[in-house]
Amino acid sequence: PDIKCKMAMSLAMSVMMLAAAVASDVPLQLLPESTGAKCLDGSPYGYYFVPSPTHSKKWTISIEGGGWCIDELSCTERAEGSLGSSKHFPKEAGCECMNVNDARDGIATDCNCIFLPYCDGASFGGFREETWNNMSFRGLRNLDATVDAAFAHGLDSVTEFVLTGGSAGGLATFLHADHVAARVRAVAPGAQISAAPVVGFFLDHEPFPRQSDAPSVDDATVTSGYPNNGSSSYGSWMANVVSMQNISATSLLPKCLAANPSDPHLCFMSPHMAQYVETPLFMFNSKFDAWQMVNDLQMPCYPGDKPSTRPSNITCSATERAAVEQYGADFVTALSTVRSSNKNGAFITSCICHGCPWLELKLDNRSAYELYGAWYADAAHTSEHVHIDPSLTPNSGGELQKEFPTYCVPFP
Repeated sequence: PDIKCKMAMSLAMSVMMLAAAVASDVPLQLLPESTGAKCLDGSPYGYYFVPSPTHSKKWTISIEGGGWCIDELSCTERAEGSLGSSKHFPKEAGCECMNVNDARDGIATDCNCIFLPYCDGASFGGFREETWNNMSFRGLRNLDATVDAAFAHGLDSVTEFVLTGGSAGGLATFLHADHVAARVRAVAPGAQISAAPVVGFFLDHEPFPRQSDAPSVDDATVTSGYPNNGSSSYGSWMANVVSMQNISATSLLPKCLAANPSDPHLCFMSPHMAQYVETPLFMFNSKFDAWQMVNDLQMPCYPGDKPSTRPSNITCSATERAAVEQYGADFVTALSTVRSSNKNGAFITSCICHGCPWLELKLDNRSAYELYGAWYADAAHTSEHVHIDPSLTPNSGGELQKEFPTYCVPFP
């Protein structure tokens, strides 16, 4: 597969591998052609189902991430690899529970878990009946057909349900939480339903203004193939995705669309759609997200989004450092749409990461998963459960980078 797809796949896996213990690998189950579920290249869609060994009534549906294809060329490239074709899916894979344990202080190790591999390039949001330039845009159909399969596996008797996903799968969690919740609630009205998007809160932010002699970060060896050289914004990329894959007619939240009739793509961006999501959610994110440093802020001194890919001899100027710090402040401001309802919670670190060590990161002397459990236990939402690292500089002034050198990218 193309190097860009390989890197996106690797990052997608690292984002969610840090969620919880991985269940035993199970075989890929391809969906029948009659479902209409397809990857970009037209190959049949499939999923991985790990049943509970104790017949638990807890369920997790976990959505893989891996960026987006933002134009015809990038979708064509993606269709040649595992992010665009089931021909390249692993024969077996596991799935990580995001249900809360019975003690409400961490993640459950036992649940029924369905893992949705990602092959549509649009966070499971698009749908076109006909092919478009020889590509199939069936993301929403892939999601719905897998939910149908989940009901056949016993989802209809669920008592606790969590929709989760990482990166582009985290955005998909914001986008589809209400849709999936409505389907589950229709057959299991007494179930406790929640969402847990992981690093899926991508800011609608202008790129850092480039000087003509600034080095370009548009390098396929360290990026995911986006035009992240300051010439276009993440928001413009999402507008392209929404238009190309017909997302405004299929997946966007109606109340968000009503509020943004001239700019439907805003409803494909987490900060704009979050206030309209009715399903209780707890988000995990960095306010200095490493992918966003490279592709959203498009910072010239951040050509790598993890410690192993960022050259150690690159430093940021005072202006660049100030812009990075301002991005963190802007992220906290954007969280107002999540904090607009007490039903939502969050764990926001200052570690510059995208595949973050959620098991070890702490705020208020409690881990991310302990705080997630406390939020879940407060089903009546009687208090706020938004926890934000107060540090105004990345990595808590450098301490987190020292503590987690393989996860937190240095802030030079």
